[in-house]
Amino acid sequence: MDSAQQTLAEAYYDVLNALPQHWLDRSKTQDPEYAKLSGLFLPGTSASYQSAPQKIMVVGRETRRWDVLRGDDKFQSLEDYICKAMTTQQDHLAKFIRKPRDRGESFFKLLRDLADDHGVQSLAWANLFSFAWNKKSPMRWEHFPTLLEISERLLKAQIEVLRPDIIIFANGVNSAKFRQRYFPHKGEGSVCTELADFCQEGVPRSQLWQFRLHQRIKCFRIQHPSSISASSRAARRFLLGHLRGGGAGG
Repeated sequence: MDSAQQTLAEAYYDVLNALPQHWLDRSKTQDPEYAKLSGLFLPGTSASYQSAPQKIMVVGRETRRWDVLRGDDKFQSLEDYICKAMTTQQDHLAKFIRKPRDRGESFFKLLRDLADDHGVQSLAWANLFSFAWNKKSPMRWEHFPTLLEISERLLKAQIEVLRPDIIIFANGVNSAKFRQRYFPHKGEGSVCTELADFCQEGVPRSQLWQFRLHQRIKCFRIQHPSSISASSRAARRFLLGHLRGGGAGG
């Protein structure tokens, strides 16, 4: 495990060591409370990402299903689980980002478009929520407040360790309030500056918005990449062109 991967794993451990173990070890899969909880989404990293000239993190919404422990796999330790989860995510990303293009709209289509322009090594993948519930959003799960707290701390740890130059928040409108909770853009607790839109370029603010996080990271907010509306597609094309032209620098 290289130094960045090790640092990330240690950051995850600090967040997760107080989490009830049955969230991870599947020992309560017969309990309706936990039967539909996915495995944990934990992005890894690579030496090629660390050396990329421009690092771009794309933040989605939630995983559909992460079977970190499969078949007869048993939970050995938190350290072992973290390692397995990071490997699962990295393998999934490597597999899907290189798949042939399809005609639809999807999260991975956006990643493939970014990879074409900036190189696969430039990309990091993160999610607003670190678990899924019933293969969908966990927002209606009774333990969502705890899940939200854990997810926030994990995402912030990823940003701190991976140090992206650009973040694209592509989690969609339904979960926007949680992104704003993680990273307030109003009031004394605001961590966002240089708020701006592209209305003069013909892109509605509801489709594309930009800000700078912690006075360092250039951020863009778009609809979830699965949105097939004409305005959402146009905003994604505009953003890709904007980044391709170096409009995110400075």
